[in-house]
Amino acid sequence: MKQSYIKSLLAAVSVCCAMGVSAQALHSSYFLDGMVQRHELNAAFGGEANFIAIPGISGFQLGASTNFGLANFVFHNPSGDGLLLGLSKQISAEQFLGGLPINNQLDVQLEIPVVSVGFRGMGGFNTITIKERTFIGANIPSSLFSFLKLGADPTTGIARYDIDNLTINTNNYVELALGHSRKLDALEGFSYGAKLKFLVGAFGATVSMEHIGIEMSANKWMVQTQGYAALSSGLQFDYDENNELSGINSENLGLGGFGMGVDLGAVYTPAALPDLTVSVGVNDIGFISWNDVSTVTTKGEFEYTGFETITTDEATLNEQIDDLVDDVMGLIKLQPGETVTQQKMLQTTLNVGAEYAILNRKISFGLLSSTRFGAPYTYAEGMAVVNFRPASWFQAAINGSISTQGAAVGALLTFCPNGANIFFGCDYVTPNMKFSAEGIPLYATRANLRTGIIVTFGKK
Repeated sequence: MKQSYIKSLLAAVSVCCAMGVSAQALHSSYFLDGMVQRHELNAAFGGEANFIAIPGISGFQLGASTNFGLANFVFHNPSGDGLLLGLSKQISAEQFLGGLPINNQLDVQLEIPVVSVGFRGMGGFNTITIKERTFIGANIPSSLFSFLKLGADPTTGIARYDIDNLTINTNNYVELALGHSRKLDALEGFSYGAKLKFLVGAFGATVSMEHIGIEMSANKWMVQTQGYAALSSGLQFDYDENNELSGINSENLGLGGFGMGVDLGAVYTPAALPDLTVSVGVNDIGFISWNDVSTVTTKGEFEYTGFETITTDEATLNEQIDDLVDDVMGLIKLQPGETVTQQKMLQTTLNVGAEYAILNRKISFGLLSSTRFGAPYTYAEGMAVVNFRPASWFQAAINGSISTQGAAVGALLTFCPNGANIFFGCDYVTPNMKFSAEGIPLYATRANLRTGIIVTFGKK
């Protein structure tokens, strides 16, 4: 594939990692009934008031979620000006590889609201939401960078590298969600809810390298590969006169596919323990079917002689990246595949919460477990929250969380007078939260910031 396409993809992933616009409710809001959009976390949560979310003011979020950062890969030149990749000879293997996790993981979820309304009726509370959703997930094993940095043993010329589960996934679609929640008359304190979702696919892509094995000897390198790449929405892989991948053709770009999903939720406050509330919500159970998916594949064993390590420290950073792209693409040897229909499961999220209130619910303590399933890896988080409700028009929460991407703290303030829900919050603040001038995280970072105003009416 031409370098320009690879570099554009890497740039897009980096930007998405650093910045996003989202309407998804903060986890800090799970136990605060004054936050009207918390139904996005559990379909059984009804609103205290009818609401209309106006695009542009109803929710703005900046966020990042990675276990690596720009500073893990780019270093200042120790002997001069400019920047160098960690693969440069002037950067030691210990300095570069010692700072990398076993698997470099990126997880981005972006949501852009188009329409969001909630109202009482039909015996319960109803929601109608239209939004654009983007999911990006990547898993890049550090064994790839060990191979690129260390190569063969300088004495024997022998080495073996196994690079497994190198994966990049993205799903992008428009979602129409119809929700309804209500109380169960037969069981006091029990509420339940569901949402039915209709999906229209905009774009989907997958790179899945199950295995790259590299056997290095003094005389030759043998490479074993198994994997594929796929593009939807009418995008096609282009090939040159040698039948080698040369780029991406977007002349036939169109709708990529269709899908469906459901959210289910339940909340229970036992009559015998009125200060205790337990809840469970399962979101995004479903699938999306991508049509006219163009594929390329790689499978087999071949001898490889084309690799050149990055040794030119005088080269610009762009030139170093170009060399890296050429070398890695040479290892894979992609071949034309078939045009197929491909079904992908949605990234299902399980939220389980428990809350105990004191002082007539002025203060409560909550525990929230959130687990998201799906490629390329499962994300799990546990959050402890202290909630404050000193007045009917003001609520607040502070939290601490531990997840597969580290520990963090956060807070949320929400003002809910008649006619508006005004909120400002951040789920994750980490000690090493630093960004480059371009807004790209420098270190492993989990952070988000959300603020907005939602119009409310018809207070209960």
